[in-house]
Amino acid sequence: MPNPEADEKKDLGNAAYAAKDYDEAINQYTAAIALDSKNCVYFSNRSAAYAAKGDWKAAANDAQECVNVEPSFFKGYYRLAKAQLEQKEFAAALATINSGLDVGTNDREQKKLMRKLKAEVKEAKDEEYRKTAAAQMHDAIELPFQLMESLGLPTRGRDPQMRRKLIEERMKKGKGCLHGINPMHVVGQHPEGCFYREFQNTFFEAFNNVEYQTTKYMLAEEFSSAFDATLSKFPEEWKDASKIGLVVTNWVANGTMKLLNGEIDAARNYASYAFYVQNAFSVMNDSTVLPNSAQVEDLLYADEHTLVSFLRKNIPCSCLDKKYKEVKSTAKMSRCYNEQCSLPDRKVERSKANPCSRCRSAYYCSRECQKADVSHSLYCLYYRFVLILTIHFAPVAEA
Repeated sequence: MPNPEADEKKDLGNAAYAAKDYDEAINQYTAAIALDSKNCVYFSNRSAAYAAKGDWKAAANDAQECVNVEPSFFKGYYRLAKAQLEQKEFAAALATINSGLDVGTNDREQKKLMRKLKAEVKEAKDEEYRKTAAAQMHDAIELPFQLMESLGLPTRGRDPQMRRKLIEERMKKGKGCLHGINPMHVVGQHPEGCFYREFQNTFFEAFNNVEYQTTKYMLAEEFSSAFDATLSKFPEEWKDASKIGLVVTNWVANGTMKLLNGEIDAARNYASYAFYVQNAFSVMNDSTVLPNSAQVEDLLYADEHTLVSFLRKNIPCSCLDKKYKEVKSTAKMSRCYNEQCSLPDRKVERSKANPCSRCRSAYYCSRECQKADVSHSLYCLYYRFVLILTIHFAPVAEA
């Protein structure tokens, strides 16, 4: 039921807002909310008043409350996303925009505004990343100069501000971007960089030196061997999201570099390694998450659409946007898990593939192909059981 007294307060707030008396507008909207806290418009209007004052945190809080009160109120999502953008909460802003577009509206102008805001968020996110990365590159370049100065050696009049500006300009042109890698981890003996290199060396050595127990499940054995070796050497790091995130970030970045250089097989390898570690960490730390070996294999043999989509989703820059536009119209593919499948290279469109009803980690081109793969019925249960036991009950390496 409408509340006439609350609506009167809202009208007074609107008048104050129009007169740019934002404090008074906030007071009137607050009075309206006190009388009727179930009207989303009051929260939306107060959010706008806070935004006009530049108080983006308060604006975001009211916009969130507006959406909570009325999830179908499109303008609430717009105000929330705008406030999140101003606070540089780019991922949250994009999620809010997508939620708003999912809710939908018949107003074309509102949709246009939301899409424009989405473009602004992406550009701001990219600009912020370039500035951060340029600063990191500058700091990495600065290290040898600082060492030279400490030794009393000449540095020939360097200009740090100019160099930092040049780095940022170069990145705007799509050159010199490290796609999320912190260059400080690359130079010298930075602890994070040392951990990453040691983890990678351990993973690769175990992956490439497996004594196979089967011929059909060689890939699973390679990844299991790499997992066992790194878990034995880095048991605490496997529980640390920042450490595993560092590994994933570096492998995704390396995969992006390889892809842009035309080395697609190397890019596939890095993408599959990154997803495997990401997935294994999730399984270790959340008992509701199951291993997903199918996507590991899909990435290892990925078509360009699948590969670019995965890498683009996981890098902080926009370096793969152009590539994505080139490949997004092609169908994503999976490989039929039945080695006797008659399809060329066992490839089937992802949308038409059938997952194993037990483990959902193997995909088939048809139910007939799945039934013909008798050995998987038992092995999928056994493999999942062993992997989960390994993850949850693996012995901790002695100090």
